[in-house]
Amino acid sequence: MGKKLQGKTALITGASGGMGTATAQLFAREGADLCLIDIREKELSDLVHQCKAQGIKAFAVAGDLTDKMEVERMAKECLSAFGNIDILINAAGYGKYGPFPEIPIEEWDRMWAINVRGMVLVMQALVPSMIASKSGHIVNIASQHGLRTSANASAYCATKFAVTGLTDALSIELWKYGIKVSLVCPGGVLTSFMGVPPEQKPQTFLEAEELAEVLLDIVTAPGKAFIKQVFLVPKDRPFTVLEV
Repeated sequence: MGKKLQGKTALITGASGGMGTATAQLFAREGADLCLIDIREKELSDLVHQCKAQGIKAFAVAGDLTDKMEVERMAKECLSAFGNIDILINAAGYGKYGPFPEIPIEEWDRMWAINVRGMVLVMQALVPSMIASKSGHIVNIASQHGLRTSANASAYCATKFAVTGLTDALSIELWKYGIKVSLVCPGGVLTSFMGVPPEQKPQTFLEAEELAEVLLDIVTAPGKAFIKQVFLVPKDRPFTVLEV
């Protein structure tokens, strides 16, 4: 059986950890050439070497997703290296939980800058090339907190609800150009999100590799099929508000 992403190029933000790393590794095994973006250079470099071992082309670009000029530079380098980006996975994210009066405005600003502004900047930099080629698939990673709220997560919920609305609007707007825009809202994933090591989280949470498999299913949906939105939670805790 052939590799599912052979001949495709994918750009993944937040690639040097958790969901981003698992997705890069899986996409590399499935034959995709990769442009990997993150602010952590060493981890990014190590990941590129791992992916290249699968026989694909992999390109690392380190930079700050919240800086417009940095994003434009990174997008230009990726497009120059590969000519076109077929798949964009917006996996970069940041979160901080706590009682509303205790979350400093600086943390609100950081969450908005990474979770919303960074995503917008990356899409603004790449969508024109997708429109020109009349094809492309964007997958934005939100959270279960982009669909429902919980106490002590007001700032994070606000950013993820913004991602949900943004993604839904773009899925309508960009459809006429042949561009699919999908939303994934995971809950309970074993990553180091919020600085908590995976081993200190409930082991009933999803593995990052399981999320990556779902992303692969989304971008390889057959024929005219379009998976617009996925709410992904551990099968034994489907109705519980989970830390992600």
